[in-house]
Amino acid sequence: MKSKRLKIDLKRFAPFVVAVLLAGGLISFWLWQAQSRPEGLSVYFVKGDQLIAVNRPIKADVPLLEQALAALLAGPSEDERGRGMTTHIPAGVKVKHIKLERKMAIIDLSRELENYGGGSARLEGMIAQIVYTMTGVPGIDKVWIWVEGEKEVVLGGEGFVLDRPLGRQDLGN
Repeated sequence: MKSKRLKIDLKRFAPFVVAVLLAGGLISFWLWQAQSRPEGLSVYFVKGDQLIAVNRPIKADVPLLEQALAALLAGPSEDERGRGMTTHIPAGVKVKHIKLERKMAIIDLSRELENYGGGSARLEGMIAQIVYTMTGVPGIDKVWIWVEGEKEVVLGGEGFVLDRPLGRQDLGN
């Protein structure tokens, strides 16, 4: 008994192979994007002397760093304020610039950041809110807080110096 050989016309088969590979690549990329983007953003506010994470929905067309910082500066919702949450970030703080370098977010904020109201607990809470919110964004390990383009900032009578990137491990929380 003779075996039959299957003959394949490569010129006709090649476009099919290319289409399958492209489709597989696109599906893999889409799945990877869906997995690497979180369901929501964690934004940190203060209740008493504790940081409290709240969830904010994600907009598909805005970078996560920008969304996280905007949500933080917007402050707690009316419902969250009713549940005792507040923010130590002064009203009127604006974002001058956001930059991503490797796993570090550099955020340049307006001078209003210096109007936090005094007291070391309030100052530490404000810094913790920023650091925890920004490091909650996937891929961000540290945050360097600048004020009006200044890389070294001394805040208040407490003399808290912001002169390097900070991560969660650098804070006492």
